Amino acid sequence: MKKLLLTGIGALMLAGCTTDGRSPNVGVGVSVGGGAPPVIVEAPRGGPPPWAPAHGRRAKEAYRYNYYPSSGVYVNVSTGSYFYMNGGSWQVAMTLPSTVVLDQGNYVSLELETDRPYIYYDEHKVKYKGHGRAKKHGHGKKH
Repeated sequence: MKKLLLTGIGALMLAGCTTDGRSPNVGVGVSVGGGAPPVIVEAPRGGPPPWAPAHGRRAKEAYRYNYYPSSGVYVNVSTGSYFYMNGGSWQVAMTLPSTVVLDQGNYVSLELETDRPYIYYDEHKVKYKGHGRAKKHGHGKKH
């Protein structure tokens, strides 16, 4: 019986060693007295623990735009790209067509959590409709 048990354990160990680089699905465990040791969960090296406030890639990314109410154009402050309406659809470009003119003194600074500011256009069009030169530029709320 003892010889059969040792042969079986040896076969299992040998089967675990002859895999093709993948993790073996066979294992041998021996437990003598007491329960299993407690599982210790560690935070990945160089990162915050799971309970820490979000930052970096875990945090929502904020995008800064200047919105020009008189022409309905958004400008991404960090990239300089323009979002404007053309023929019923929103366009993104690094330059504006000559038909679109910005009133450089009449804009609103916005911070949004999207790379598509035009999804808020209907709201912004109403909210900043009377925004004139005398008001200079202001700050929009976060979305």
